[in-house]
Amino acid sequence: MTLLDVVTPHDLELTDEQQAAVDSNASALVVTAPAGTGKTEALTRRTERFVRNPASGHTRALVVTYTTRAANEFTERLRSRVGKLMQRITADTVHGYSQTLLTTHGSHVGLPLDFLVLSNDADRVDLLASYDSSLCIDDCAQLFRDLDLARAKGESHPRLNTWRAALKDKGAVDFSEMIAKATEVLMIPAIGEMIRSIYGLVIVDEAQNLTHQQYDFLAALIGQNSPDGSPLVSTTLLGDPNQSVTRFAGGDSEFMERFVNEYCAEKIQLSQNFRSSSRLAMVERLVSQQLGAEHNRAKNGSQSMAEGVVDYQEFDDEQGEAAFIAEWVTQMLDSGLPPQALFAGEANELYDEDIAVLARNGSALNATADALMAKEHKIARAHKDSDLMSSDLGTATLELMRYRSERHRTSARTALARDFGIDLQPSVDDVVGSPGKFAVNTKRADEEQQFNILEPLMFAESPMIFVESLADCHLPENECSTSLANWAADRCLINQAWSEFANTTPVKERSWTRFVLHFERMARGRDLGTGVRLLTVHKAQAREFKAVAIVGMNDGQFPDFRATSPEEEQSELQTFYVAVTRASRVLLLTRAAKRPTRFGDRPTEPSPFLSVIDDLVRA
Repeated sequence: MTLLDVVTPHDLELTDEQQAAVDSNASALVVTAPAGTGKTEALTRRTERFVRNPASGHTRALVVTYTTRAANEFTERLRSRVGKLMQRITADTVHGYSQTLLTTHGSHVGLPLDFLVLSNDADRVDLLASYDSSLCIDDCAQLFRDLDLARAKGESHPRLNTWRAALKDKGAVDFSEMIAKATEVLMIPAIGEMIRSIYGLVIVDEAQNLTHQQYDFLAALIGQNSPDGSPLVSTTLLGDPNQSVTRFAGGDSEFMERFVNEYCAEKIQLSQNFRSSSRLAMVERLVSQQLGAEHNRAKNGSQSMAEGVVDYQEFDDEQGEAAFIAEWVTQMLDSGLPPQALFAGEANELYDEDIAVLARNGSALNATADALMAKEHKIARAHKDSDLMSSDLGTATLELMRYRSERHRTSARTALARDFGIDLQPSVDDVVGSPGKFAVNTKRADEEQQFNILEPLMFAESPMIFVESLADCHLPENECSTSLANWAADRCLINQAWSEFANTTPVKERSWTRFVLHFERMARGRDLGTGVRLLTVHKAQAREFKAVAIVGMNDGQFPDFRATSPEEEQSELQTFYVAVTRASRVLLLTRAAKRPTRFGDRPTEPSPFLSVIDDLVRA
């Protein structure tokens, strides 16, 4: 009996293609899955099949996802199926799993036990400047973008050695170096063999986004059997080359094919589209044709397929475009899906979370956001570091936590002074472990009482005492209900993070640094709140909605004007493919005939992508 020789429970009938992906006993497998073809179900069933196998000595499975949100969603989906067997499954991002490896084994590659993780450019700039004050860099943000891309692509950079020396001097890593150091750990024979003895199955989701650096990490993780070239750990890659839209960060679908060649992997193609209405499925096929991916096209997979709606609208200016989108959202929520977009026997109700407005760049969503809020619609945008918390007091609390963790000491102090008027006393600022003191200055005097309630938190000796002290941090009764509710939600989030952290971390390892890292990962992994989704196409990847509007369909906006090489133009078309395949029932594309510039309004030209689906959008 092989590792995967076990019958899969069938509570949902699978296609022959899906079943083949679940049942394959190949030690190396690549599953190509266009949008809507049931990739997640196949991934879930294959993982479930493995952990239910009582004959295997390797009982654990590792699922590597593209985002923390995806890891969380996969965990919840599988937990409902396997119950206590979930303890045999680890689902994490490549960065998250790398951090786990370094927490345990980082000392073998020169890291301190409580190494620092630099998660933003402000901290990286501070470190580089403090390490070598003679460096003269005109654009630090661009420098770190270049350094990140070079490492992702496995290339050299003239500043890379200096940056790595600065990190070593500080006992720190940034996200890219985290993967590099974790790969070094896995290359140590004894550690690599030990890790491979733990896992009997490794699954990589959204594999079309793998970078050179991540592929090297995967290769070190799974090892290779010299006689036949197969991996030492059964490994499955799932992805869709058409959705490879992270070239800007070094991602490339070529690593899926490289895996096939280097590990003699079996290939399985999923082709039946179960998610989309027939007209949306036709859009997917037309764009796939333009991508030259005939073999990756999906076909309708249901006899009850609804026709669906594909529409195109053009407006004089962006205000008219935004006003139409706001009215379209209102109508969709009031009236529900139109009859031609309904599957047999399906109710037509729509909720805010079923509707998304997408754009190539975030700035193209601003006018729509204003128009939606003017109609009193709730909107939800992708989380950024600046909005991990929902209240000003919560954001200030997070900065205090970062300050106490030391890794953000300089940038956190700057943020507290700049944004909240909280001045930390420099006389004790450089004393390791000192909580310092603070005072609220007059520029935020109107909110002084609110921020002064944080003062006891500065003197908490440990993260646990800090979290316990939050229970006594109450806003004054004269604060508005929104402030009270948002602050209560932020406190709840911190308490939830601490409960998870304390349950999974030994007492001796519950440092400020590790708690703040855990909190940030958990907060970033939250799904969006209530509201119509406003997202860039890249943030919408791996999500799906019943109704999608794509705004800014102008040449220069989508595709982006900076895409000039054939490779960049192809990448833009792949981004368009991702955009149109987020919708399952209704797709609306819009553009403004003129756009404002610093020189006045300028006429625009329609996106060339519109011609790809011209017959459908103009029907």
